[in-house]
Amino acid sequence: MDLIGIWLSPLLLLPGSALLILSTSNRSNRLHDEVHHQIDNKHSTSGEMIDLLLLRARYFRNALVFLYSSICIFAVAGIIGGITISWGEISTVLTVALTIIGIICITAASIILIKESSLVLKIIESHTRRLNEKQ
Repeated sequence: MDLIGIWLSPLLLLPGSALLILSTSNRSNRLHDEVHHQIDNKHSTSGEMIDLLLLRARYFRNALVFLYSSICIFAVAGIIGGITISWGEISTVLTVALTIIGIICITAASIILIKESSLVLKIIESHTRRLNEKQ
């Protein structure tokens, strides 16, 4: 790959990261709505449900931190690659290293979002148990 391709590579990862941020933010907003629903129906909220919602909120925060970090790292990698393109090997090493760090951040965020998705199932199970108890 030529030097221009190397410093442009991290910038090509930005749209995918942005889509993950968009979907994660939307899911986080739905959690916000769920918390308000639980507040409005306080009599039906269990301690377990509150703990699960708080854990989901932490997962979303952590995932978003990693995703925003990856965007920043990819942008910095592109800038450094563009500025240092005439430095040859050093430019390549810096750009590739930062790109790898950005990819690690996306991977960490994806793992957190997988954990959050599993937690959603626990919340749904808790809701359905409570519905069955009321019948």
